[in-house]
Amino acid sequence: MKGVITIAGYGTRFLPASKAVPKEMIPIAGVPLIQYHVEGLVTAGITEIVIVVRGVGEAVQQHFAPAPGLERHLEAQGKTAMLEEIQRVSRLAHIIFVRQPETLPYGNASPALAARPWLTPGEPFYYMFGDDIIIADTPVPQQLLDAYRRYEPAGVVAAQLVPDEETHLYGMIELEPGAENRMARIVEKPAPGTAPSNLAQIGHFVFTPELFDVLEGLETGKGGELWLADGVDQLAARSTVIVQPIEGQWMAAGDPLRHLKACIEVSLRREDMRESLIAYLRSLNLRADDRER
Repeated sequence: MKGVITIAGYGTRFLPASKAVPKEMIPIAGVPLIQYHVEGLVTAGITEIVIVVRGVGEAVQQHFAPAPGLERHLEAQGKTAMLEEIQRVSRLAHIIFVRQPETLPYGNASPALAARPWLTPGEPFYYMFGDDIIIADTPVPQQLLDAYRRYEPAGVVAAQLVPDEETHLYGMIELEPGAENRMARIVEKPAPGTAPSNLAQIGHFVFTPELFDVLEGLETGKGGELWLADGVDQLAARSTVIVQPIEGQWMAAGDPLRHLKACIEVSLRREDMRESLIAYLRSLNLRADDRER
């Protein structure tokens, strides 16, 4: 199975930084977000990956490309660990970079159409958004592929339970009546108190090729964008789409504050950072009025 990672948005919530650098290249605990995604796919056995970019994608390409000059410098400096890490990253997977054509409408479904020529005809594929991180003992792609193998040829949508007060922030999943895990539709950012469930769609999918039959006839929706949720709704109406709850901590890192929180969470799980970070946080000694704010 091949994987598709979409980083074709403009990253407006990270401006001005994202004007020149994709937000997926902004590091979390020293590692670019996009690298976490690639490593998660590789751990699940997906080593052929299409990354769909728009605008400033060169930095991502350079990150995964060999860097002979840098490697020679690190070798001359005796920085063996750094050298090995740089070489490891460039060998992680076979990655194809595809620039999303301007002829496609803006939206989170368009990267699937851009990636289609590089996917294996008639085969399922993994599709994921590039702006969140999920901290889990078992990588999310592995969890989702395990579910796909149980239910194939059904499509699979990853989900997590969120509290009532947060349901208005996400695409919330409505299940088929009487079904434990079969999706009926996704309700985008429902008004408070109106969510069909507490299951939020979290941007990881396994799709069958039937998705393209849907997307080819899909009309643009809110804001003139081509919404994947609309396509998944139509897919669920004509075939089976399974909802798979994911074990792990979902960190929506799409804006600077939540990105900072993700940095802290990931750093606390790293042996080389944990103790120093805890000591620093304790040293802040925030005043009570600071904590209240």
